[in-house]
Amino acid sequence: MTFVVYSILFIFINLIGHFQLEAATLCAGNNATSEPVLDYCNSTGGYLVDRCCRSSDNETFTAVDLTDLNLTKIPDFTEYENFDFIVVDLRLNPHLEPSPGDDFLTMKDLDDLFLPEQVDCPGGERVWELVNKTADPPGNRCQHQKDFCSNSTDICVEQASTCSTNGPDHFLCLCKTGYNGYKCLRKGTFPVGAFFGPTIGVTVVASILFYWTQRRHVKK
Repeated sequence: MTFVVYSILFIFINLIGHFQLEAATLCAGNNATSEPVLDYCNSTGGYLVDRCCRSSDNETFTAVDLTDLNLTKIPDFTEYENFDFIVVDLRLNPHLEPSPGDDFLTMKDLDDLFLPEQVDCPGGERVWELVNKTADPPGNRCQHQKDFCSNSTDICVEQASTCSTNGPDHFLCLCKTGYNGYKCLRKGTFPVGAFFGPTIGVTVVASILFYWTQRRHVKK
């Protein structure tokens, strides 16, 4: 019983440490000064952790001020867990350049994006309801991400596939219900039991055999 309790505590402490480490890598630095980030954080009842706004329920970070960091490329937000950014401000980074096609991947909930003057809104008006210039500081503002798939009905060509938005100007072609496999050609649901059953069984048997054959080499 004691071992189980300690194990649970160990996992919990590691999760907290992982959460704080991720926050430190992306949010570290001076406190946020971006008005859009501050306004959003205040309006939603969140609180600031350096450059990030943490949600009132402590589950996620919802906004980040990345202004004036001398960034040369847009961060890969897919590297971080517990981040679900609604507002991102990247202005005052004069050397920032967009990456070839991977910026803001998976950021489905991004609703207010601020970019420096030299970086356009990804996808432009095809992806955003409003695209405007900002004056103080200067830059581009991309507001209210559209449902990209509703305006691009021909990008998933396989008959049994359907489009799913995966961030600004990104999408996934997913199999419709009842289809799976290569190009969604296989009918029926994925055989979870048939796939994982033998795999787990083989793993358990191999582990037991390894234990019994190797235990004699352990020094008493």
